[in-house]
Amino acid sequence: MEHNLTGMARVGEGMLRAAPLQHIPSLLTTLGVKPEKVLRAAGLPSGALSRPENIVPVSKAISLITACAAFTGRPHFGLLAGRGVVLAQYGLVGMRMMHAPTVGAALRGLVLSLHLNGRAMVPAISIRDRVAALSFSLYDDAIEGSFHATDFTLASACTAMRALCGPRWAPAEVLVAHRAPVDVRPYRRFFKAPLRFGTNRSALLFSAAWLDRSVIGASPALRKSIEQAVADMLRQQDLELTVRVRRALYSQFTQDDVSIEGVAGMLRLHKRTLNRRLAQQGTSFAKILGEVRFQIARQLLVETDLPFTEVAATLSYTDVSAFSRAFRSWAGMAPSVWRQAHAP
Repeated sequence: MEHNLTGMARVGEGMLRAAPLQHIPSLLTTLGVKPEKVLRAAGLPSGALSRPENIVPVSKAISLITACAAFTGRPHFGLLAGRGVVLAQYGLVGMRMMHAPTVGAALRGLVLSLHLNGRAMVPAISIRDRVAALSFSLYDDAIEGSFHATDFTLASACTAMRALCGPRWAPAEVLVAHRAPVDVRPYRRFFKAPLRFGTNRSALLFSAAWLDRSVIGASPALRKSIEQAVADMLRQQDLELTVRVRRALYSQFTQDDVSIEGVAGMLRLHKRTLNRRLAQQGTSFAKILGEVRFQIARQLLVETDLPFTEVAATLSYTDVSAFSRAFRSWAGMAPSVWRQAHAP
């Protein structure tokens, strides 16, 4: 029986397919923990992960990994679960990556179509000084335990890169947008790269030369049919304009280049057309920009110890005072008070 858990979601909350989570029960069993008990603790029915197309609220997925960490006594469970994800679990999105002509094309396909698997993480790829950055932002509002989602995403992205480039691939550096855990050894063993915790974004950094490499095992014969299937699905699941604007903003923030002109260009719309269509939907670019900034600010204030100057710069504010005024208007309190009130 297929489970659709959308009734358990908050209004506007991100959702995702169960496929990338389906190996978690077997992982729990291997670690000597009964999956049913953990699913129950996370508020999920026993069959929630039984089919790849089941839909799970992002908050419930994070609750699941949080419960797994508690029941197994492994605070890095998000890392363990993420490294077990294979590209095939991402359905057409994964198949598109597996048969892309180059690694760069595979990653661009991921950026353009990951939303077909749900609205959990927003990926972005950028290049600066011959260093590529595969970055991820949490789509949903700040959720308790979101650092597990960060670990899961970075680990699964690293596994995907090794599938595309070969098992010996390793990032040049890994940026992790949460505080360093007590024990960093599992992270070092898996990523095999220098780690920086408490950064303003989560990303895998690597030489941009990898983007031109051919994908290992790609089949040109399958590529055309996969691209057609993806195009058909994109037409059937056209995203609302407000969602597309939010996703474009997340991508721009990872590249330190935020503007309405940039967003309009990414959406292939004229700036005036974008403003008009948003007004027709009862919103505006400034309102959505504020919502995205507020979400990113909360995540950075709760999950990192970054100074306010760096948080402000990440959000493209010219100074701390401008950021503080904006945050007060969103939260009704200063960022310092928010951080203290939500400290782990």
